[in-house]
Amino acid sequence: MADTGEGKSFGLLFEAWAPAVFGVLSLIALLYFGKPIADKFATHQWTSTGLYSAIFGWAAIQTGFAFGVYGFVIGKSGGFIGALRGTRTMERFERYIGRANWTGFILTFFTIPLIIVEPNLCDARSVSYVSVAIWFSFFVWAFLAFLRLAYNFGALSSVKDKEFHGA
Repeated sequence: MADTGEGKSFGLLFEAWAPAVFGVLSLIALLYFGKPIADKFATHQWTSTGLYSAIFGWAAIQTGFAFGVYGFVIGKSGGFIGALRGTRTMERFERYIGRANWTGFILTFFTIPLIIVEPNLCDARSVSYVSVAIWFSFFVWAFLAFLRLAYNFGALSSVKDKEFHGA
C-alpha cells in the first residue's frame, strides 16, 4: 500500500481493482461452464446447502473483522495511525475497510434466503442458476476485498509506535 505520490502504479491498480475484476471473471466462468456445473448438481455429485452455510459463516466473520478494524482505526488518534491520518494511503485504506464491511454485510444478508429456499441449480439457463452465479461471484469479490484489508491491516499494524517516555 506504499504511495509514492507519482501516480498510480500497476501494484496500486491491481490492489484496488483485483477483487472486482476476479469477481467478474468468476461470473463469466460460472456462466461459460454452466452446463457441466449444473450437471454436477443434477446428478447430486455436488450440493449447494453446505456452500450457502459456509459462505454465510464466512461473511459474518468477515463483517465482524472488518468492523473491528474500523473501530481500531477510528479509535486510534496517535501513533502510526495518527501519522497516516489525512494521507492518500489512509484514505485508500479506509475505503478498503468500508468495502470489506459492506460487501460482507450484503453477502450475509443475501445468503439467508439461499439457505432457506435452496434454489434449483440443475439448469444453467435458469434464473436460479444465474442468480446463484452472481451471488457466488459477489462472494469472490467480497472475499478478495477482505484479504486485501487483512493484508494491509497487517502491514499497518506491524509498524511500532514510538515509546512514550513522558510523565
